[in-house]
Amino acid sequence: MTRATPTALKKLAGNPGKRPLNDREPMPAGRIGPCPRWFPADARLEWKRIVPELDRLGVLTSVDAATVEAHCLTYGEIVATVKAGQPLKAALLAQMRAYASEVGLAPACVAKMTAPE
Repeated sequence: MTRATPTALKKLAGNPGKRPLNDREPMPAGRIGPCPRWFPADARLEWKRIVPELDRLGVLTSVDAATVEAHCLTYGEIVATVKAGQPLKAALLAQMRAYASEVGLAPACVAKMTAPE
């Protein structure tokens, strides 16, 4: 079973399936908050890199914080693993891939988007 793509991502992709968009999709109010203070340095850098751009594209809302946090923390763990000279685990990379696609960061997701005017 495939997951439904959020309407915001469909709009950025130009609605490739040309199906009617859900005009009644719940849109949580508010924007994502600031980067958590307790984040490790590499996770904080990832937050500062992706959140402003995703916010500009209009794909983040207040309820996306946990997914973005998980993405950034997983990224930070990958960087720490590489810096320590340890081999990367496939499960960690799979987590990163899953979180990235949830917020529209996977290369396939980005390739389907069109920039807002």
